Amino acid sequence: MRSFWLFLLLLSTLAMAQSQEDLYYRALKAEEAGDISLALKTFEEALATPGPYTEELQEIVNEYREALGDTASTWEFHTYGNIGYMWLDYKKTLSGAGETGGEILASLSASMDYCTRNWIHSFELNLSGDWFVDKEDMPSLDTSSWEGAFGVEYNLIGNSLLLDVGANLNVSEEDGWNPDFLLLIEKFMAHFGKQRLGAALWGYENSGGPLSAALYGTLHRYAEYGLSGSLYAGGLFEADSISLPEYWIKWLGPSLKSTISYKFKTEISIDAKLNLFYGFVVDGPNADYRKMQRLSGFWGLSASWTPRYFGLFVGLDQFLNCLKVPPEKKKDKASFQKSLYSQLKAGVKWNI
Repeated sequence: MRSFWLFLLLLSTLAMAQSQEDLYYRALKAEEAGDISLALKTFEEALATPGPYTEELQEIVNEYREALGDTASTWEFHTYGNIGYMWLDYKKTLSGAGETGGEILASLSASMDYCTRNWIHSFELNLSGDWFVDKEDMPSLDTSSWEGAFGVEYNLIGNSLLLDVGANLNVSEEDGWNPDFLLLIEKFMAHFGKQRLGAALWGYENSGGPLSAALYGTLHRYAEYGLSGSLYAGGLFEADSISLPEYWIKWLGPSLKSTISYKFKTEISIDAKLNLFYGFVVDGPNADYRKMQRLSGFWGLSASWTPRYFGLFVGLDQFLNCLKVPPEKKKDKASFQKSLYSQLKAGVKWNI
């Protein structure tokens, strides 16, 4: 019976190369070679990837687990991180001279994954720190000379559900201790080929502001090599005290988050990110502030090469903030306050 499925799989792979089909074929070949451990691992990877053979794969995985006495539930441990240097540039307007500085950054993470029949439980600890080399050259940012964070995170991943809960304890020279919290719940509703469609509820809270909540429609594409990406589009609510320290301004508007990456078989990866939000004030301290509008955005491009456990990375990130401020007098026109914050970074990374 298994030979019959192998024959069908070979035909379908020649006609249309699907990620699940490729993994299914590799698992069958490992099984034929007698490598049971590799075969089961690859069957599970194929099962977690959308495709036309999900039912057959589930039966095969169940047979393996029953034969092994369900001892195939496994623990996996990983550590990863990076260390590098970042050049900073801040402009109050989009043209003209700005303030520049430098920053040394470092991060270290350790994760423990527990894999069962249909779920992956992931527990992660994160430690990161930044040291601003030229703080005195960037007075507008009012940054600390150093800052650090300790974080914990839990992920639950299933065939149709994703849960991500995290908390960070941030500390800096200027602000002291400052915790934040993150929640993401995503339900996958349909899949076709390598793509998944779903809906997500996202929330973030920082003890000093901001507080954010969003409802998104989502699209994901995954491939071990080649093109991968994700798209979140929907509405975002945000509350912050960015204009008046004693008042909170509440914004509501459309939000777009996207990532796209291409990974070559040489282990070189190119990644791009885009995050946009256009907010309208729904509650402010007075009528003038309720007329404010805000465009904030983030985009970045990076490249990395990790041939085995250690590698290199380089990237450029930019943050845009544009406020439409109401006129001080009726005869005046509304003004725009714009700022652009750029980060050029490079360093080494590892994943063990």
